[in-house]
Amino acid sequence: MRQGRGGGRSRVKIDFVQKLRDLSVTGMKLAALVFAISIAYILYAVYGGHLGDAVGQRVISNLQLMGQTMAISGAIFTICLVIVTFEEIAVAVVAGLFGVGLVLGFPLMVAGQVSTAAQRAGEIITNWAGITGQTMVAIVGLRIMIEIVNYIREAPARRAQMAKDQGLQPAKKKAGGGLSLRLSRCWDMPYCHEAIKEMCPAFKNRKNCWRLKQGCNCDPHLIESLLKRGGSTDVLPEQGSTYIQNESQKAGAQPGTVRTRECRNCPIFNEHQREKFRLLNPIMVAASIIGLIAAYPLMQKLYTQFITFLASLAQRFALSETVPVSEWIERFDTPGVWTFFYIIVGLLLLSYVLKAVEWAVLKRKIV
Repeated sequence: MRQGRGGGRSRVKIDFVQKLRDLSVTGMKLAALVFAISIAYILYAVYGGHLGDAVGQRVISNLQLMGQTMAISGAIFTICLVIVTFEEIAVAVVAGLFGVGLVLGFPLMVAGQVSTAAQRAGEIITNWAGITGQTMVAIVGLRIMIEIVNYIREAPARRAQMAKDQGLQPAKKKAGGGLSLRLSRCWDMPYCHEAIKEMCPAFKNRKNCWRLKQGCNCDPHLIESLLKRGGSTDVLPEQGSTYIQNESQKAGAQPGTVRTRECRNCPIFNEHQREKFRLLNPIMVAASIIGLIAAYPLMQKLYTQFITFLASLAQRFALSETVPVSEWIERFDTPGVWTFFYIIVGLLLLSYVLKAVEWAVLKRKIV
């Protein structure tokens, strides 16, 4: 009975997730429609010549309503989009970039169309565009944070499956605990064959086998010697007499000139890559955080220059010199807004650093 109840709970959970996605698809479509209508209305007000003269209270109220509608529908659309495309973070990043475009783009669009008499209408439009864009970016930032947490939480299971696919044993902690800053030599790893270690060129020359391109898991001469001595062949790509060479094969190949497998398919080299990853991963994460902290003053200066450039551009295209369009953009040059954007960028960078290290070391093995 317990098992049945457990199975029932599992089915309910699966149905709930699917139901949530179905509702999110519907919500995303409806929110996108409302979002598009609100933006279209605002753009019509901007480019339809309605901001060139005095704007009545009715239009002001409509712009206020459409601005609020844009913010709410934009937030709902982004949340639903994140749920529907949860496996693909790049889609969420695109939504975040669109939010940044709303924050910085609307002041530039309004600047060339608004007059002194319509200043209040222009302020309402840029204010709600900024709120909408920042809300969308915040939702995307939360999605990136969840991605980092899930990636770290699922990492042990993912790497264990990767090791299983490569025929490796589960990773074991070294005696004494802690992180070793020294990578093991090939002859110190669990897949090295003790029975022929003294014969191995790598051990004799004190150079790792993947440097010499010759070792006990890939050199037919060494493997034949291992088989003749009755050594274990559990980690060899093939078994038994496959490696016993006839006289013509012996005459035609010298030790070290023929290999039975590439390094990337060798359990010793793969164990070396696992050790390297355990060493590099925390170093790269720490280096990324330190780099972001060190670059903070420089990036803040560049951000200020960028905002100043946009503000001057907006002021240049303004129809009236008395409309403070530059202030609509310069308000984003505050420590709070800048820190908010920098944290989002830092989280995005950190998530890709984690993925890049695992891809380069464990999957592609190019590092």
